[in-house]
Amino acid sequence: MKIELETIPVWDGVRSGSECFICDLMAESQRYAISFYLGSSVMNPETRVQVNEHGFCPKHFQMLVAANKPQGVSLITDTYLAMTRKKLEDTFNDLLQVKNSRQAKKAIAQYGEMFEKREEGCLICTSMQERLQRYYYTTAYLWGEDDAFKEAFAQGKGFCLHHYQGLLETSAKTLSSSIHPAFVRALTQLQLINLDRIARDVYWMTQKYKSENMDKDWNGCEDAHKRGVDKMTGRHRVIDPLKK
Repeated sequence: MKIELETIPVWDGVRSGSECFICDLMAESQRYAISFYLGSSVMNPETRVQVNEHGFCPKHFQMLVAANKPQGVSLITDTYLAMTRKKLEDTFNDLLQVKNSRQAKKAIAQYGEMFEKREEGCLICTSMQERLQRYYYTTAYLWGEDDAFKEAFAQGKGFCLHHYQGLLETSAKTLSSSIHPAFVRALTQLQLINLDRIARDVYWMTQKYKSENMDKDWNGCEDAHKRGVDKMTGRHRVIDPLKK
């Protein structure tokens, strides 16, 4: 399957000096998606059909609510709730008619199965996962095709460990066998250099709180704890539903 390149945001990202520019791009993608589903699309019949069918995960439903656009959320909720009731109607009726423990357990299991299916397929998670794959693909592709990008990439700060793994996995599908090993080495070397940098910064932060170091310079390590956590866990992770 052909994947559309996202060269402009990836180029902007590699030049940004971010600890993980893919985290930044995914945060922006999420903001865009929230805005999209609360904008004029809420009145689009095709969009409403998709929302009614798939809905959103708890995290993204709460983010839609937090965006403080009650009219849009009420329109979404009105028809989504109606569709949810319709899909679960048979299991509700079965639960109302149980006469013994065996029937109750069976009806509960059937409800759980239906509810689990209803919770799958968050539209925002799905769109972000697709965009994430394009960012991975574009990063590896540009590294293999553009010497200027390769140089800028080498000067960067690497990625969070989560997106580092994603790039490793995607690069195997993106790059030819002749250049793929070189990308893996370059990416890993970049990652290790920047993990060492973060480790030194975090260590100095721990030492800075000692009385004998109180008057010494922070050396830019005031936020080292945040950067360390971001590097380990990622500020913006998207969980691939196929890997759950």
